[in-house]
Amino acid sequence: MPPLVRYKYPIIGHTYDYYTNSEEFFKKCREEYGDVFSLYIWGEVKTFVGKEHMQEVLTRDDSFDFTQAFERILPLNAMLKNLIKFENSSNKILKEYVINKLRFYTERMQKCLNSATQKHIGDCDEPKVIHDIYSMMTKIISNPISNIFIGEEESKYEEIISTFSEFTTDAVYILRIPPLLDFIFPGLQYYINSTMLKLGIYNPAVKHQEVLIKHIKKQVTKRLQEKEKYGDSWKRPDDFIQDILENWFDPKNIKYEELADVMCLYIFVSIHTTSNSCTHAIMNLASRPEYAQELYEEQLEVQKEADENGILPFEALNNMKKLDSFVRESLRLSEGVITIPHVTLKDSTFSNGLQVPKGRPVFLYTDDVYRDESLQGPNPKSFEPFRHVDTNSSASKIGKNYVIFGGGKHACPGRQLAVNEIKFFLHNVILRYNLRTESGKIEGPKIVGPMKLPSNSGIIFEKRK
Repeated sequence: MPPLVRYKYPIIGHTYDYYTNSEEFFKKCREEYGDVFSLYIWGEVKTFVGKEHMQEVLTRDDSFDFTQAFERILPLNAMLKNLIKFENSSNKILKEYVINKLRFYTERMQKCLNSATQKHIGDCDEPKVIHDIYSMMTKIISNPISNIFIGEEESKYEEIISTFSEFTTDAVYILRIPPLLDFIFPGLQYYINSTMLKLGIYNPAVKHQEVLIKHIKKQVTKRLQEKEKYGDSWKRPDDFIQDILENWFDPKNIKYEELADVMCLYIFVSIHTTSNSCTHAIMNLASRPEYAQELYEEQLEVQKEADENGILPFEALNNMKKLDSFVRESLRLSEGVITIPHVTLKDSTFSNGLQVPKGRPVFLYTDDVYRDESLQGPNPKSFEPFRHVDTNSSASKIGKNYVIFGGGKHACPGRQLAVNEIKFFLHNVILRYNLRTESGKIEGPKIVGPMKLPSNSGIIFEKRK
């Protein structure tokens, strides 16, 4: 068995150290106990895996499972009761109907991002201070995502943008309650939370499901009527909802609750992560104005590829090499100390001989990867925006030294979509504005337990002369 780190507090074990000084605490555990060790947190033994055996967790599908582990933390299946039909096909559907069509969606994505940027940031003829960048980014990112998923017409409604931007925050609100009940019996907090959701005592998804059902029903009804009226001359809308309707639903018996729930699932996995990553990137850009000119010159050169409407071709993304490196570096240093939970599906043995029993929570000690000089190069703790320019390592490329999107065949299927959105957005921002932090200092992430959250400090946007 992995060694259990000594603890000094009875009952709560390592819980206090885990949340109060996570970075230093894990560093000491790694130095004293090796690459694989266990901690006693919230009434349960959890195992943490460092760089040497991390890939075993990510690639051994018969032993380690992410979906079950995440469900233990947030009972999403109880919140979204109609996901059973899509439970084993959600990644396949996303790849087929969205990821494989990214080239097609390039123009729409840019138009949505540019118009949302104008709406939420504006011209900034006079310097403008914006606080809580994350909230703003959820609204901006929600524009292209809703356009792609639910269609151009419905994505113009403010309540749709609100649902896309707020659903994830509302869904995870239940996690703000510390799992104190797990000290009585491991899993008791999850049982209470899932029961509340199933019985409808508390379900933050309901109001968002109602909005989605209303707009989806309106759009589907319109499309079916127009198809029947115009026949072969009907102009088919090209978006995710049309693709899934034609391939997963009987037009004579459309279950709108299922459609709304699958939409909620994709909102959950796309909006928060992309907005969070983009917020970190903007904060790094504003904190380090010394790199702005070099990035600006690259984006000026890239902009020469744009058409008469200022829209870039899909291939232009490949020429944003410095910006791509900047995004990758920002993502690398903004990931939590601990991330990507798994649970063992059976008694399992690591290549070093250590064994973990069936049902054991297993987490990745990602700081062990990102702070390692042999994997990242010199000064791995410092932010060096052009570290990855000539390394053939794009911001969406997974590997042993970059696991923010997971690994193996279960790596995040939407990572290319997320990175494309971030790059298109930053391209526009860099060309339009000069940025600096309100404090005039480097604003690093907020450390909350093992998580790194974007700073909510103000950023000054000023129109580039």
